[in-house]
Amino acid sequence: MITTLERGKNAEPLYVQVANIIRQHILSGSWRDGDSIPPEKTLCADFNIARGTLRQALQILENEGYLWREQGRGTFIRSAAGFAEETNGPHQAFVVPYIRDSSVSTILVGFQQIAEEAGYSVIFNHVNNSLRQQQDVLQKLIKQGVSGIALYPVDSESFGVINQIVRTRFPLVLVDRYLRRLTTDFVMSDHFGGALRGVHFLLDQGHERVGFISWLSPAISMDHRLLGYTQALRERGIALDESLLGRVEGYPTVNHTPLIDYLRSPQRPSAVFAANDQIAIALYRAAAAVGLRIPDDLSVMGFDNLDISSHLDPPLTTVAQPFLQIGRRAAELLFERIRGESHTLQQITLATHIVERSSVLQAAASPALAQV
Repeated sequence: MITTLERGKNAEPLYVQVANIIRQHILSGSWRDGDSIPPEKTLCADFNIARGTLRQALQILENEGYLWREQGRGTFIRSAAGFAEETNGPHQAFVVPYIRDSSVSTILVGFQQIAEEAGYSVIFNHVNNSLRQQQDVLQKLIKQGVSGIALYPVDSESFGVINQIVRTRFPLVLVDRYLRRLTTDFVMSDHFGGALRGVHFLLDQGHERVGFISWLSPAISMDHRLLGYTQALRERGIALDESLLGRVEGYPTVNHTPLIDYLRSPQRPSAVFAANDQIAIALYRAAAAVGLRIPDDLSVMGFDNLDISSHLDPPLTTVAQPFLQIGRRAAELLFERIRGESHTLQQITLATHIVERSSVLQAAASPALAQV
């Protein structure tokens, strides 16, 4: 496994990249259930990383259930199918569209904490941001006899097996977003309120032209953040300028070209509210490509507070989501459904908060203000 990792001040931490690559080997079947992983010395040489970095990556995968350790024998691979076969007690499923940052891992840790306290095992599934694969995985899990499913959906559209699951009242809780035409239990952050406060924060720094960049994604979470942005402008009496809005393709990697064009515009904003930290990181790279300095020439604010956000140069000001709490509340809600303790719809929205770092600078006073 000769692999080149992305290195640089704005790249994802090496241990996250390594965990993502190993996870893909397990999901693809090239690393098979029950096999031992290659020796640490071999993996360190293949990835060209230190042993401490490798152990951080392996710890993530162990927390997610992909690896298990046996004292005196080594570390072994456990695929989702193998995990299901090995669990003797009841088990839950956690299905996510992708894993490319610390958000999903942290949600899963919170979910697993509550599941283990309740005596459940967790089957983890990753669907490569594919609606088809999401459908197949959900059908497979129902056939396997899981007691309940926590679903972080690919998008906010309902279809096929999800409709069937809801109609049969099978225990299901959605994470991070809800479905537009289907009523279910869900746990998510206050995407609207977080964006509203974030944009107000930028306006309070004197930025009169604040941009907003989002995914090309039909997810309710992105829609709510856009609504928070527009509402903040409305509350300040600022007309919406469509030229300040942008959308980029975000999976499997962020397309930087639209961001470079956006920042080259003579009417570019002095500050940008990015709909998530991944977009903010891409803005750092696009700004460097066009010769803009953050925050001197461009202030940037994100939404998530990923682990990498505090390690960027400069560290990213962002709206923090309570990822661990989202996972814990989703598990608690799911178990209430399984035990028949909840008969009313549960739609839980958790508060966010702003983490101030160094990527936002107070805007320079206008000439008129400078003369006052």
